[in-house]
Amino acid sequence: MFVNALRQRYSSSSAALAVATGGVVLLACGENDSGATATVAATSRSRRDHMMTATQISTTACEAATSATTSAATKPSLISRKFQTLHKHQADSYPNFSRHGKNAMIQKYLTPQVYQQLKDKSTASGVTLDDMIRAATSLPMGANPPRGIAGVYAGDAECYSTFAMLLDPIIEEHHRARTRRRGLRRHRTNLDLQHLARRQIDPEGQYILSTRLRLARCIKGYRFAPTITRGERREIENLIKDCCSEWEKNSKKGGNYKSVMDMTNAEHDDLVKRRISFPDPDAFRLSAGTHRDWPDARGLYCNDWDFPSLMVWTNVEDHLWIVSTSKGGNVQDVFSKLSSAAMALETFLQQRGHKFVEDERLGFLNASPANIGTALQASVHVKLVRLGRLPGFDEFVRRLRLEIRTEYDGSLRYNGIFDIGNLEALGKSEVELINVVIDGVGRLIELEKRLEIGEDLDLSEESAW
Repeated sequence: MFVNALRQRYSSSSAALAVATGGVVLLACGENDSGATATVAATSRSRRDHMMTATQISTTACEAATSATTSAATKPSLISRKFQTLHKHQADSYPNFSRHGKNAMIQKYLTPQVYQQLKDKSTASGVTLDDMIRAATSLPMGANPPRGIAGVYAGDAECYSTFAMLLDPIIEEHHRARTRRRGLRRHRTNLDLQHLARRQIDPEGQYILSTRLRLARCIKGYRFAPTITRGERREIENLIKDCCSEWEKNSKKGGNYKSVMDMTNAEHDDLVKRRISFPDPDAFRLSAGTHRDWPDARGLYCNDWDFPSLMVWTNVEDHLWIVSTSKGGNVQDVFSKLSSAAMALETFLQQRGHKFVEDERLGFLNASPANIGTALQASVHVKLVRLGRLPGFDEFVRRLRLEIRTEYDGSLRYNGIFDIGNLEALGKSEVELINVVIDGVGRLIELEKRLEIGEDLDLSEESAW
């Protein structure tokens, strides 16, 4: 105890403790006592021949003090080197996007400078930049083109403000919704059927095989697919199941909700084949984190399991997708079912204290920056056997403000059937976008008919409208 007391007393002044053989010897030697001698008391079974002189002990103690001081002086340099190593590792954390191609949006907009400014930020629910770009960093080497919109997914609604430095330029380029003076155009919602074009673009049913419209929605207060918890996902499924029960009460065709976990493999495969249900995720989506825990808490409502016209998919990529479909080209009828279902679901949610995530500037927010604004995806499968072979066909479709999503069947053989849909989703209302699809697909059918009667066409000279 005596040794410990003296150790505590002198530790703050670089004191040295020396233990002499044959007894306990204690000496304090301060930083300014290098030449001083001290009186030493030693006991060693009454044997004087084992005592050390005060000068010897003083010298030994001061040497120990000098050694301790030198050792302490080296510690800052060791700590400094550790910090330098840590800083180097942090500086090297910028992802390698070189395999995405020099024109990839992730490489264009997430520069090392932007990465340094955003890498330490997070939303209130804990979403970080690395959570958002997991899809980009998980992209298989050499994949062309990169899947998703730049490989960036928002982990919650707050990401669109916290990480706006990255997301805004990606959104502007993808949606082409920038105006000269005011920047990104503000979102407008309009589901009023009175403003929908009445034109029937394929009344005989010779060209359009099917029409499919989809709205993506997320529910306020829950994280998005890349970061959502298993518990949150289950809460959402129970909520959607409860909302859809309102439809089940009035269903005359056995419409109800089914969880994928309750289906047999054969049942699920059949629904996927008939495009009623969603397929299992591929390796990219699993590595991106949007389809974790598959298929836990995934399911769908269907108003008619034999010939459905309305489906609600739960927890696929977003919290819910509302899907309306029909054979043929009656776009107006399909849109009518879609808009009615969306407004009904919104009412059901509000009655239960919930609502969709919506931003005044960006519209409805979802995980992918491609699925914001109206979050509408139109899909018209149309047969354009002759027109699809002409040079410049893809560019002409883009001039119509449309895009081609597929042009081949599973065997990669050309079959002349194209999945044509809206190119934009932000900056225009739902009705405006559907009118663009109606007019654009109608124009493509007109050109196909001209080719059928033997007319020569140069698409570079044809007007879009």
